[in-house]
Amino acid sequence: MKQDRRQQDDAISSVVGEMIMITLVIILVALFATSAFSMIPGGREVNVDVVMKNVSGDTTVVFWHKGGDWVEGKDLVVVVIGEEGKRTEYTDFSLFGADGKPKDTFDLGGRLVVEEVELKSGDIVRLVTQKTVIYSGVIP
Repeated sequence: MKQDRRQQDDAISSVVGEMIMITLVIILVALFATSAFSMIPGGREVNVDVVMKNVSGDTTVVFWHKGGDWVEGKDLVVVVIGEEGKRTEYTDFSLFGADGKPKDTFDLGGRLVVEEVELKSGDIVRLVTQKTVIYSGVIP
């Protein structure tokens, strides 16, 4: 009694074929997922329209929020760059909403007031976040 070896080989070749097909599908899904994730845009930068005014002589600077995104106060820094390149950062400022009440965010109609700033003519004043410069101006 001799067994037919061909019957046993047929089952093995179909299993191997299925495994190859599954492997190809997994590889193709990984490639498509990688290419799809590379097309997703990154984080968006803050976009704010700001007007600066130097009030009370040379000691107070006020930034007015005229439009765009809101920004948390803890993310803002006021930077003054002097003529000699001296850089001074101010994180102690007051934020007020459009209604004049103190706020934690710099939002539409609000204002940011920095007091006791040492300014001279020609100094550069900037309002910045970690990622972008929101406003940059020169003291006349």
